[in-house]
Amino acid sequence: MLMNRGSLLLFWSALAAFLLPALSSPAQKNYKVIPLPQAINSINEEFSGMSLYDNRLYLLPQYGSHKESKLDSAFNIYSLHTDSVSRVIDGKDTALTAFKTIKVRNLNQLPDSVKAYYEGFEAIIVLKDQVFLSIETNDNYDYCFLLKGKLDKKTAQIFIDPTHFISIKRYPYIKNAGFESLTYLPAQNKLLTIYEFNGMENGGRAYLIDTALKKEPERISVPFLPFRITDIQATHKGQIYGINYYWNGDYDAYLDNNILRHEEGHLKELVPDLRDSLNQNPDYLKEKTTYYARIVMLANYKATSWKPVTSFDPKKNNWEGISLFRKGALTITDANRSKKQLTTLAYFDFP
Repeated sequence: MLMNRGSLLLFWSALAAFLLPALSSPAQKNYKVIPLPQAINSINEEFSGMSLYDNRLYLLPQYGSHKESKLDSAFNIYSLHTDSVSRVIDGKDTALTAFKTIKVRNLNQLPDSVKAYYEGFEAIIVLKDQVFLSIETNDNYDYCFLLKGKLDKKTAQIFIDPTHFISIKRYPYIKNAGFESLTYLPAQNKLLTIYEFNGMENGGRAYLIDTALKKEPERISVPFLPFRITDIQATHKGQIYGINYYWNGDYDAYLDNNILRHEEGHLKELVPDLRDSLNQNPDYLKEKTTYYARIVMLANYKATSWKPVTSFDPKKNNWEGISLFRKGALTITDANRSKKQLTTLAYFDFP
């Protein structure tokens, strides 16, 4: 069909109007949602971490089964078979239907020093028959905790050792920041945990931890990174992938504190995805509708800079868990018991 000049101009104008919003958006919804079984897909689950082990994906709710009774009641986590996850990714099934419930035992036997400051679990690593769980604590307490337990697959239970755990010191004080990221480094046979805030001039703080939890954690530095780092996972070769997330209520805590002051100019260079939005509106990150999510990568735990991998649609999703899977990653959200958010398990290929 031939068009005259006027029709052609109208056509290109309409096309531009359609494309420009997509091109200027900081992140696109480039992942595939994997619907969870109905029994565990509500906003009350508040999933905060996950781990892959022996063809199963283990999902960690922040408060297990009961938020109000804290560590003194039943605490359950869940597992899904990875074959079922792949079938949904490949379009052979539309949703997950089966899952296992794993009961976590002995949490009620933890000392009062842990119970008094407990604010939920944030990360999980399943390593052979061992399970490691990180505990977030009250902002008024200087330390977070790391627990160790044993997985009994036959009885679908995890038995926590209530007497052997470690305390990890926060630094610096940032509101609602803890050690939400946890992974295992095979070459070092060590766990790696990274503090949620890493916006100090010379980078952030992390710890290498022996799997027996018998030695003092070894403090190491990690490169500067804006916003939160909410979970990490290492490859067998030692590359570290992490979720870098900005929530719309984080501005004062993460970008205007005693360390950083209004970092918009710096962020235009650090996060090119945000450049156009910040140029158009210098207060873009202060807006209540602004979120940002991406996956970043370190070549190894001694690397000096994070590299962006992919950004994705953050709206209504508080991304807090990552597991490397197939040629990309699975991610999961903590909906924080808010109807404004979603509980989402998602997969996307890396570029």
